[in-house]
Amino acid sequence: MTDAALGEEKLPSSAPSGWRAQLEVEAQLQWRVLRRHPWLARAMSVTRPRALPNAIAHAEWVLRALDGHGLDAASRMHMHIILHGFIKGITVNLETEAEAVSETGMSDDEWMRIQEADFTAFAASGRYPAFASVLLELSSGFDLDFEALFEQGLRAILDGFARIIERTKRRL
Repeated sequence: MTDAALGEEKLPSSAPSGWRAQLEVEAQLQWRVLRRHPWLARAMSVTRPRALPNAIAHAEWVLRALDGHGLDAASRMHMHIILHGFIKGITVNLETEAEAVSETGMSDDEWMRIQEADFTAFAASGRYPAFASVLLELSSGFDLDFEALFEQGLRAILDGFARIIERTKRRL
């Protein structure tokens, strides 16, 4: 099932130019697949990966994009795992939320309204001033937008990768 789900969307036959654009393509494709199948995030293991053709195709795309920039094999594999782990980590919350709605019968907004008094009490205690400040600033509402969170996180990770690649090239 995992391999079939990963194969639902094919990587392009030709890669865009530049490692960053290539990683963006792969990350967005993986994000779409995992959003469609939230169970998939829990089925894929970083520590005990399965040798599945479509999973290897994703790894190949990422590792090929990172090749030729002076990075050693361990660095390229770490970057692959970091990127995959980020996407998986964001997506696993989608399944958790769906399960919580099913178990409680409450939407995330309804749940947060019930929790509001407890959060307010923590903020008012004086023990958590940074939390209190953010809570006050967000008092008009906060929308946990997973699409925006994914895009912001992906940019941050790829910006970090860019620094590593630049540093590595300077050393060569």
